[in-house]
Amino acid sequence: MEQFKFITKYMENDKYRKSFNELAIKTFNIDFDQWFKEGFLDENYINYSFLSGEKVVANVSVNKFCIMYNGKMNKAIQLGTVMTDEEYRNKGLIRKLMDKILKEYEDYDLIYLFANKSVLDFYPKFGFKRVIEGKYEIDTKQIVDIQLNKDNIMKLDLENDEHKEIVKKIAQKRVPTSQKLCAIKDMWPLYLYCNYEFREELYYLKQEKIIVILKRENDVVELYDILSENHFDLDSIISQVIKKEDKRLKLKFVPDSTKYTVDFELMDKTEDYLFVLEGKETLCDGVLFTKTSHT
Repeated sequence: MEQFKFITKYMENDKYRKSFNELAIKTFNIDFDQWFKEGFLDENYINYSFLSGEKVVANVSVNKFCIMYNGKMNKAIQLGTVMTDEEYRNKGLIRKLMDKILKEYEDYDLIYLFANKSVLDFYPKFGFKRVIEGKYEIDTKQIVDIQLNKDNIMKLDLENDEHKEIVKKIAQKRVPTSQKLCAIKDMWPLYLYCNYEFREELYYLKQEKIIVILKRENDVVELYDILSENHFDLDSIISQVIKKEDKRLKLKFVPDSTKYTVDFELMDKTEDYLFVLEGKETLCDGVLFTKTSHT
């Protein structure tokens, strides 16, 4: 019977990191090694893996966060990078890793993950339940006090060292975007999204020292995240980024708006499906994690 060796916290080991990365590229087409060398991965990203010989053949990664939920801070982990080499599937390796992780982190308040639709029946076997996320939009006709000041808004260019330092500094010390739900101490995925997927959507409000991540297309604004070291008023930020010709504002997080009527509906079909471990802090349908906190 084949023996598998358990390893963890090995990203500094070139040999094992390379093997893990080869599996990640083959499974998800994601190059973690590049991210590691660029300094994006920190001590809050922890691999739990099995080796066959010297080869990583199965993995579940733990991402340590703090989650603000309804005004309460929770110690949390998000599971990710769940993968098994094709030759080693159906041997119970992921189950063993999951059991080990859930036991090790049983004192945490919240354990959750995002899954694609091909594995929706898998995670309930470990006590996870599906939570349906929500969609939040504002009809911009309500926003009559538009205060857009082009002199105050600077598009960030991460080829500029000064701009890169602004993002890094604020990302490290960000306060929750929303008291209703927000991941903080999520430096590695947040900084990664800023440097890759949202690289062209970073705007800096100079007076407020706040970064907004937004896209504008066909008179529709998608506001993905707001990064600030200090507490801020969402309604004030909205009035500063909306143009008169904008028709809809899509908020990609649970808003704390008190000034505007927010249209809400559940999103039954999404790119990723949220699962939360039962028996701990639970999340209600309608929550929405920022894309920048997905691992």
